[in-house]
Amino acid sequence: MSFSIIKTVKKLSNFKVTFIKTGIFVSLAAYWGVILVGTFITFG
Repeated sequence: MSFSIIKTVKKLSNFKVTFIKTGIFVSLAAYWGVILVGTFITFG
């Protein structure tokens, strides 16, 4: 019983880390996308 609880906690922790990494990646991509689009609009 306790083994399955530990396994579930590890899965949730792993999911949380993956979610945080994905969030950071998406935010950085959006940030650089705005910078690039703004640059192209300015010089376009």
